[in-house]
Amino acid sequence: MPPKVLYPKYVNYLSCCFGIPLAYPVLIAVQTAVAGMLANFSAYRFDPGMGQLLAILMAFCVPWFLWILVVRKVVLLGAVHQSEAPIHDLLSSIKSLALDFHRLLGGAVKLVLICLFVGASGYLKEMISVIQPFAWDHTFMRVDRLLHFGVDPYRLSLWLFGSPTATTALNVAYHAWFFVIYFVTFVACFARTDDKLSQAFLVGLLLTFAVGGNAIALVFSSAGPVYYERLGLGSEFEPLMQHLRAMNEISPVWALSVQEGLWHGHVGDGELAGISAMPSMHVATSVLMAFYATTYARWAAWLMWGFALAILIGSVHLGWHYAIDGYLGAAIAWACWVTARYLVEERN
Repeated sequence: MPPKVLYPKYVNYLSCCFGIPLAYPVLIAVQTAVAGMLANFSAYRFDPGMGQLLAILMAFCVPWFLWILVVRKVVLLGAVHQSEAPIHDLLSSIKSLALDFHRLLGGAVKLVLICLFVGASGYLKEMISVIQPFAWDHTFMRVDRLLHFGVDPYRLSLWLFGSPTATTALNVAYHAWFFVIYFVTFVACFARTDDKLSQAFLVGLLLTFAVGGNAIALVFSSAGPVYYERLGLGSEFEPLMQHLRAMNEISPVWALSVQEGLWHGHVGDGELAGISAMPSMHVATSVLMAFYATTYARWAAWLMWGFALAILIGSVHLGWHYAIDGYLGAAIAWACWVTARYLVEERN
């Protein structure tokens, strides 16, 4: 049979039976191949350790994810559907899911593939400063001032959220991003096989990391305000760092220790690595999750857009990013979401 006849059947089988759009494995294969080729022509061995770490963390988080989903189902049965036999209906739902072979297998395959993708993406992120040394920090500082009428954005955040409690709260939200994105990714992976919006979120997530976290980050290589002085660029952000260190004496600011660990990894004597400020992937993925949540329910949309706003503010307030990093990250998320929906809904 000619390939042009086999191709649509193959795409249809992946999408309809397992909920895996063709763009998903293609993007992962391309990203992994780029990482492998780069490792082959450089002195830096390709070690997908970040993907392995994600797999371990995901396995640790899965019981919590399942508990959250069970509680959600119980609330829906009792408060929304007003079921007369909520326990029976809950067990029936669990049994139906357990017997849905295509949905479970497709979800497991998508999770494994995304771990491979994260390993390749993490390696490419570590290579950014090797291929393209940090060169844009001073420019982004000046752009931030231009956009904010001559004022450094962090001075605005310190004015609004400079208290120890508010600073710690922003840091909690910033660290909670890891759990939130794992949870949303898990839900999208194991969504119904005909759920095009969940498929679009997963494709959009890969596009966001590939385009924003690797390609654009390489072109506009920058370290971020926290490392501005260490790069020999001046003391413009030292008031922010002094404030964070002072707040840490009163209420914990965990970002400071992570930032130190990343710097030690950058100079070659630490385990953490992968400094890259432009664009903010925390903001980009949070906005992407907000777009996805908007298609689900109004309460979810409000919750995730509020979370995305907290991440944007926290990225500046904690010294990780210039404000422009977050603005561009949000724009990238929008573009990748629109592209992913087109790829999934029109091409599969």
